[in-house]
Amino acid sequence: MWRRFCTGRGHDPGLSKGEGSWAEFLEKHADTLYQCDFFSKKIRTPTGLRQCFVLASLHVCSRTIFVTKCSRKPDSGWMKEQAEAFVEHIETSGYKCEKLIHDMDNMFIKEFDSIIENSGAEVKKVGPRAANMNAFIERWVQSHKQEALDHFIGFGEDHFNYLVSEYVAYYQTVRPHQSLDNKPLTGVWPDPESAEPPDAEIICHKRLGGLLKHYERKAA
Repeated sequence: MWRRFCTGRGHDPGLSKGEGSWAEFLEKHADTLYQCDFFSKKIRTPTGLRQCFVLASLHVCSRTIFVTKCSRKPDSGWMKEQAEAFVEHIETSGYKCEKLIHDMDNMFIKEFDSIIENSGAEVKKVGPRAANMNAFIERWVQSHKQEALDHFIGFGEDHFNYLVSEYVAYYQTVRPHQSLDNKPLTGVWPDPESAEPPDAEIICHKRLGGLLKHYERKAA
C-alpha cells in the first residue's frame, strides 16, 4: 500500500542510494554494525497472563542473531545485564561491533548505552520516521513471530525461553535466507547445480513439534 501511495504521486519508495545515503552507510559499516530491538509475548503464569520481554541483537553483514533469556521485569538492572552480555558476546563471536543501532524506547537507559560505548562501540539511536535504520532486526523479529511464536501459548518463562532458543538455533543453522541465495548462515549446504544428489534416503529433522522442519539425505 505504501509503495502504491508513493509511486502514484511520483515518489520512489525505495531506499535512496549514492553518496551520503543510508545505503552507502550500510555498505561501509555492515561488517561492524549491529542492530537491536525488543520483542515480547504474553505468557501464562500461576498469577495470570504476564508480558515477557526479550532483547535481540543482529549482526547486519552475517545476519547472525544474539539473544539472552527473557524477563518479565525489564528494569535497569536487567538492561545492564543485557549490555554486559552483548559485550561478552562480541568478544567471543569473531565479529567486531563499532556501531550499535537501537530505537528510542525508554527501556534503553543511559547505563545500557554507556556500557556499550565503554567497550569501544558507538551507539546510534533511530530517530522518528526512520524505520529503515533498524529494518534488519525488525524483520528478524517479524519472522520469529510469524514462523514460531505466534503458533504457541507460552507457559512460563522457561517455556518461552525454549521457544526462542529453538527458533534461534533453527535460524542460524539450517533456515534458508533469501538475502544469501537461499543458503543457511552456518552448516553444510550442498550446491544442487554442481553435484548430483547422493542416492540416499531423505530424512526430516523437526523442531517445536514439527512446526520447523529441515530435510537432508541420510548419511551413509
